[in-house]
Amino acid sequence: MPTVEHLMVPSSEEVRSEAVQTLIKRMGITKAAIFIRETMSQKIDYLKAKDELFAGKSAAQLYEEIEKRRENDHHAKTPRRREHE
Repeated sequence: MPTVEHLMVPSSEEVRSEAVQTLIKRMGITKAAIFIRETMSQKIDYLKAKDELFAGKSAAQLYEEIEKRRENDHHAKTPRRREHE
């Protein structure tokens, strides 16, 4: 007979603690503190925000928008050459 594995779902506190430690290791304490202050301190209902941000858009449409923004950002960061007068 096949065995059934029990999936252990971590608590929110465990996940939050691991996330903070990962941020600190990856970004350093200063950047991690700024990120945490800006994101974790805000009371946002993600499901509501998601519905407002992505209302009626498919994954393909969102991907296309992301690619357009990346392309625009790349062009904005690329210095333009001056033409000689």
